[in-house]
Amino acid sequence: MSAYFIFTHKVLDSDTLNNNYLPKAVDSLQPYAPEILVVDQDIEVIEGDTGNNRTVVLKFKSKEDAKAWYNSPEYQAIVKLRTDSVDGTAVICDEFEPG
Repeated sequence: MSAYFIFTHKVLDSDTLNNNYLPKAVDSLQPYAPEILVVDQDIEVIEGDTGNNRTVVLKFKSKEDAKAWYNSPEYQAIVKLRTDSVDGTAVICDEFEPG
């Protein structure tokens, strides 16, 4: 079953996020071949008040692949670039299967 890694953030340091973190993060994804479905730094909030302005959605083949990428040495070496540059959340969700 596919799984989605969803990041929602308020960007605090766009320079570090976009110029240091993002290229390395994309490289770290290569062995896991996820689909990058959404990268939007100007989201439109329809309901509520999240305080976030950036959403990223990655589709992995499985929750195990999503966790393997997140916990990989390559990603763990750069994750602090993201966490120091944003305030927000990261979640993994299984794809909905009716039935």
